[in-house]
Amino acid sequence: MSRLRHTLRAVLFAVGLACLAAPIEAAPKIDISFQTDAATGQKLARAQAVFPASVPVTYAIFDAIAAYPRLHDWIRKTTLVSCSEGVQQFLVQFSFPWPVGRQWSRVEVHRNGETISWKQLEGSLKANDGQISFEAAGDKVRVDYRAAIDVGLPDALTRSYKKQFITEFLTAASVQARSQATLALASPAEP
Repeated sequence: MSRLRHTLRAVLFAVGLACLAAPIEAAPKIDISFQTDAATGQKLARAQAVFPASVPVTYAIFDAIAAYPRLHDWIRKTTLVSCSEGVQQFLVQFSFPWPVGRQWSRVEVHRNGETISWKQLEGSLKANDGQISFEAAGDKVRVDYRAAIDVGLPDALTRSYKKQFITEFLTAASVQARSQATLALASPAEP
């Protein structure tokens, strides 16, 4: 019993230290840049970050499109509309800050190796196209996010909103990846 009590104290102490350190390490460094696609003229946002988890854990978080409202409150609802031969369609409902407000987008999602891409089929947004790619970097993963999101207002007015959205969305995904990776390490190995 004494050994069990000692082990439990050590585990609780380690968890406590991890909880104290988590807020410091929770937000990954996210590099965001904006450019214009020469072929389409669309304004593209690109973000790169390193997540503290493996490719499969990180990929699973971004692949769970129906759970996106838990990653960012501007994404109000995601509904699977159709699924056929590896292609899914989702209706995504947004509630952006003023002056944009409520918007919607029906997107087609494709998966190709370590990349998830989406293309808007219809919606109130002028554009909602992009991709997220994953590359192993030791025990971490490099996330490369590229998107053309056009709400119909000049880029100069919406760029700060896009930067805020991308930062918060990727940070929430990173925190979830860290949490799942920590749980996987803490789970006892199967016999």
